[in-house]
Amino acid sequence: MLAALAIMIPHGARRALRRINEREVNENDRADNLDTTDSNSENSEYVPSTWDVLQVRALLQWRMGVPVEIVDEIIDAAEYWLSTTATMTAPEKGTHRVIGKDRDQVLLKTAPLCYDRKQLERSSDSPQPLPHRSSTHPCRKIVFRLSSHDQGSGHIYPDMYEHSWTWFDAEIIHGAHAQKMYIDGEEQVLLDNEKGETAISRESGDPLLLPSADKIQLNGARVSDKQDVEIVWHYQDDIQPDSPAASDIEKTKGRGRATLDGRFVREMQVGDSIAVWARARFPGWSNHVHRASATVYWAV
Repeated sequence: MLAALAIMIPHGARRALRRINEREVNENDRADNLDTTDSNSENSEYVPSTWDVLQVRALLQWRMGVPVEIVDEIIDAAEYWLSTTATMTAPEKGTHRVIGKDRDQVLLKTAPLCYDRKQLERSSDSPQPLPHRSSTHPCRKIVFRLSSHDQGSGHIYPDMYEHSWTWFDAEIIHGAHAQKMYIDGEEQVLLDNEKGETAISRESGDPLLLPSADKIQLNGARVSDKQDVEIVWHYQDDIQPDSPAASDIEKTKGRGRATLDGRFVREMQVGDSIAVWARARFPGWSNHVHRASATVYWAV
């Protein structure tokens, strides 16, 4: 796809794009759009600033004369998008969170889509969004990175996701930008019992009793080894929940079969936040979470 699009633009623009890909990360640029994380894969990824993306668009469209529709295709094919990352805060340095039976917890909440957390902390009235391409559905990709295991004493094995009762879910908080999400630099509670102070017993028929097809990820059942996973949801995903491919992915990878069609990403609206829940069910089961992060990408 990129090769085909490259033919459409002048050589000068191609050279500029190559230079951008080769640039070292500028820490000052990153500060506006990325929270600090301890993940090596996240730190090694080049993260363009708002200025970077706008410069490339201006170069292609105004200096090189590339039609705006083709500019959009080039930016999307290169995944040259803005992003923010939210990370779980451990109880204390060197420790991890343990979510016991029916004490589901929110591990993290992402900054509202197309908004800067620092700007939301400073402004209580009519916060202004960052540049974005579409007025309603600019989200392009969500990447979850998890390091976790359940209470088990065994090791990783085939079919380990069958009969697993510890898992992770994503919940959209609509219009989070207007809910005073941050006060005095502190993130506020927006969802019921999001810290898991109260154990909520789930009865038969409760949609949260068992892992659903919308789950982010299961832990391997009765596996004590940490499982480091990266789950990518992309707006162009098109694996239908009732397909054999979705069934195979759910069985072998532990992902939710209904999260493979890109719908969640495409339906994210400006100002929405994502809460990542860790869950555990039934006596003796617990979800041990060492690291968790979510990176949300949107188009400009």
